[in-house]
Amino acid sequence: MTTNQPVPDGSDVDPQATQGQQRRISRRAVLKAAGIGGGAFVIAGAAGVGIRGGINGVWNQGQGEPYELWHSRQDTDGLVRLVAAGTLAANPHNIQPWSFVVDRDSIDLYADPGRIMPVNDSDGRERIAGYGCAIHNIILAARSEGRDAEVTPWPDGDPDHIARIEIAAGAPATEREQKLAQAISTRHSNRGPYAARAVGQDMLDSLVDDAPDGAELVWITEPAALSELADLYVEATQAIVDDEEVSIEAFSWFRNDRAEIDRHRDGLTLDCQGLDGFTLFMAKLLPAQSRRSGDAFWVKAARTTHTATARAYGIVRVEDTDDPRARLAGGRLLQHAHLAATAAGIGLQHMNQVTERIARDAALGNPDRFSARWAHATGIPAGQSLLAFRVGYPERAANPSPRRDLSDVARGR
Repeated sequence: MTTNQPVPDGSDVDPQATQGQQRRISRRAVLKAAGIGGGAFVIAGAAGVGIRGGINGVWNQGQGEPYELWHSRQDTDGLVRLVAAGTLAANPHNIQPWSFVVDRDSIDLYADPGRIMPVNDSDGRERIAGYGCAIHNIILAARSEGRDAEVTPWPDGDPDHIARIEIAAGAPATEREQKLAQAISTRHSNRGPYAARAVGQDMLDSLVDDAPDGAELVWITEPAALSELADLYVEATQAIVDDEEVSIEAFSWFRNDRAEIDRHRDGLTLDCQGLDGFTLFMAKLLPAQSRRSGDAFWVKAARTTHTATARAYGIVRVEDTDDPRARLAGGRLLQHAHLAATAAGIGLQHMNQVTERIARDAALGNPDRFSARWAHATGIPAGQSLLAFRVGYPERAANPSPRRDLSDVARGR
């Protein structure tokens, strides 16, 4: 459920360069040139290009061990195969905040206390919803194999013991269950532009067919509401990047080059920012970005791409966003809709800037600048708006995000 999108560098010349040192063209310069028609060309020595290309993963994007689980989850055995499905679920900023204990006929889901974002996700709603996303993937993966999964949230009162999932024999999977389970390995957040083609109401409604109970999905499609939400999103995005503590924490989860991806196998990457192929290629050849320039690019993308090409917004509504069980249910609904959208060829991008900012302002004791306007645009009180996203038919395919190895997240009892 990522929102923040650090991308290429903001200075056209290396700020550390002194007289006589080589001046460097930055990633932002390339992006700017590409954005006005691609009229600029970068000429570099073959050795320099090769080195930077290797460091930044130009020639192996989406490949190798950090991405292997997207392709091989079905190759694992027993209940570990279901855990593999769970680890491919949506989660905030791709922090992957979970660990699993696997028994003969049960899976216990635990929080990983070292994987939190107390500033960006100040009330913890997105992290707990991410656990709901993982649970839903596990349930669907089990159903695709003709097994049932019974979930007991917080089975022993330990706040870090999120759920026990007991697996038993069940009825054969339906065609719908099979299709959703197949989408687990191809579901990615699509942050690129969406085509002008509208997503019909019948199609939107179909994304929640057979969805789990406990939360409701409300669609925002009226042009006036879309415009009002666009303004809110851009303003909230700017407020987020102006909050230095928030910006610093978010940037700490951005993986600048292939070495960082291989080391951490989590977080946000250039590959997942929805850039066109040429811009992505050139950006990865050039020096890494600064936090401030990444923030500026995100604000611009929110204005010119994300809100400008959103064909509808989905709001996950619950009775009380402070209720942990409602958060789990909302996460399950979100994951269900994302898998159904993937199966239908629809792009989906999580966009939680407004609700994040409402929670952050509340934590700081600041005036509430967004709740009333959010309710006016969506018809949903902020206290019932758990998560939000945009949808549309994507102009380009989304790339996978890195995932940790199963040995790092799962163990036997």
